[in-house]
Amino acid sequence: MVRRDSRARLSGGGRQCVGCGRIIKGGLYCESCLEKFRERAKVQGERMETLKTNALKKVAEDRVETIIMIVNSDERNLSITKIVLERGLPEYKILAVNNPLTAINTLVSREINLVVLDADYNGLDMLRRIREDDRFKTVPVMMMSGSTRREIVADVFSLGVQDYVSKPCAPKDLVGRVNKVITGKDFKGEILPVVETPQRGSFRVLLIDDDIFDLRQERETLKNRLPCDITTAQSAAEGMRLLESNGADLVLVNLDMPFVNGLKFLSLVDSNPKLKNIPVIIMTETRDFAIISEINKSSAAGHVKKPNFTEDALALIESKLRKRR
Repeated sequence: MVRRDSRARLSGGGRQCVGCGRIIKGGLYCESCLEKFRERAKVQGERMETLKTNALKKVAEDRVETIIMIVNSDERNLSITKIVLERGLPEYKILAVNNPLTAINTLVSREINLVVLDADYNGLDMLRRIREDDRFKTVPVMMMSGSTRREIVADVFSLGVQDYVSKPCAPKDLVGRVNKVITGKDFKGEILPVVETPQRGSFRVLLIDDDIFDLRQERETLKNRLPCDITTAQSAAEGMRLLESNGADLVLVNLDMPFVNGLKFLSLVDSNPKLKNIPVIIMTETRDFAIISEINKSSAAGHVKKPNFTEDALALIESKLRKRR
């Protein structure tokens, strides 16, 4: 009956709705299906508008974001520099890249406000690549280096840099120099001293060095070789405060530090009745005979070459610790 009825309607000039099969007089869809299509199109349109709005917001955010890219093939220096800048300049985004190819791809895909290179780790080659590429040859670059060779310094400035930072460099100085390149203003914030949580062990060692890069390397060497709790400080004043409050079985202090050097720190320890029996070993990079003689004449428990401790240096440190037991 239904089929005969439907045929009759069709023969009377009607046709089936493509959407639901109902008999309609004209068109492809009945009014009910058309209303559903309109609602669906409206919802999809609203979703597309939302996606478009979010995408535009993201683009706007990326445009106003200040991005600093550190390029260094040495993972230790790369991670430490990143930590220092993130701590001192939390309002900036810090990218750490360990190879030139990734650095170039990042420069192509993102708007970088400053590139920080290290001449001791292929920084000059990277600087040449940046300056030779028309796409980003005007990007500001800061070069770090531990070298004092005139030809290297001359090469750096001939290629064009916004600043040249000699290593070792205190964290606050590095943060201040980076901030001044980006904003043109002096940095007035404070960087917390590096005082790390002691590692579990048998002996208590206080490690004092104003060079954060060397400090981390010295700490890792001791931690991997000797069973000791290591506390670090980045200035003589901070080291003395920690020594007076926590004590130590041994102190390793850098000779060349601003304001209070290693020998002056040693004299402060000697003048304190509660601390004078704690052995103090001087760390130094010098080979100057006069300076070494001065250390030998002092009350220091010895001296070691920094930051790469030799087997003899580690043996000296361990022997002084064993005598404390």
